[in-house]
Amino acid sequence: MQLPLSSAMSNEEISQVFSFISQVLGMKIANRYRARAYEEASVVVQHLSYQLLDSFKRLNLEYKDQAAAEFKKKLDALPSIGEAISDKLTELFTTGDIKAFQKYVKNLPGGMYPLMKVHGIGAKRAYKLAKQFELTDPETAVAQLLTKAKHGLVSGLTGFGEKSEQALIIALEQQHQKARILRDQALAVAKQFEQNLLQFDPHLQVIFLGSLRRGTATVGDIDLGVGTEKPKLVVNHLKKSALVKRVLVAGENLLSVIVDNNWQVDIKFSPLAEWGSFIQHFTGDKQHNIKLREYALKKSLSLSEHGIKIKATGERKRFSDEAAFYQFLGLRLIPPAERVGGDELEMYELTKI
Repeated sequence: MQLPLSSAMSNEEISQVFSFISQVLGMKIANRYRARAYEEASVVVQHLSYQLLDSFKRLNLEYKDQAAAEFKKKLDALPSIGEAISDKLTELFTTGDIKAFQKYVKNLPGGMYPLMKVHGIGAKRAYKLAKQFELTDPETAVAQLLTKAKHGLVSGLTGFGEKSEQALIIALEQQHQKARILRDQALAVAKQFEQNLLQFDPHLQVIFLGSLRRGTATVGDIDLGVGTEKPKLVVNHLKKSALVKRVLVAGENLLSVIVDNNWQVDIKFSPLAEWGSFIQHFTGDKQHNIKLREYALKKSLSLSEHGIKIKATGERKRFSDEAAFYQFLGLRLIPPAERVGGDELEMYELTKI
């Protein structure tokens, strides 16, 4: 694992690395005092009123060959920065690396570092999850783990259950949403997949889903829906496509992949007989779907991507058309952009026409 520092080496970055090293060292009782030293140094660096790198550059101009020694003197004057930490910081700004840290992180999976930034994940859990799911790429670790958790693969691990898995999903989503994709960029990628799919099989139904279909300014992941009776053939085709950089999940109903820029594309599959309920289920935002489920429950109906279940008889109605799905509920077709959990249900009730 390389130190996750940019060429700018800001105080915030350095502080986070020190905090990371502190937690890694803290995994072993024998290192607890050294771990505390790094944690205290992390706090000091984070709250400095000046940037350490800028200070080093100024001293380098003024003292040249003696810059490192002068910088170390300045560091020694800071509270909670002992000689060992001072030496490490001087080494970092002189060489761009800290050799001792490589010994600490030598056998750690690369995905461990970004996972430790997620609320509720400490060093031990981050190590366990990154090791279990082979999360070696720090740029995709959060997205990969989120996909695994959404498919129930975390709850089966020792120390995790359904509740802790759901809490993990929420925390991962919050972390993942910090870096969203501009709509035009996401649309360009989605259209490449659409073109690729239709060239492979012109009879496929292909549609953009989620926030991309709702027309939001940014999206988290790029979601597409594919209507087909032979999803395995499509999955096998896409796995070989030049568009795909890495496959995260390849199942019967879902293919999650990483493309250039480390963006995630999720392709979901549906039989054509359920196409209407399927695209409805994966278009509206969370609040819209909650309100729609509550609306259906009042009519003794249960909704899913597979259709509408009539509770009294147990019969499930399937819909190949989205408008027919809404009509069965007593609603006109709600435009995707309006499926946001506002007053759209009241506005589009058939009795209100």
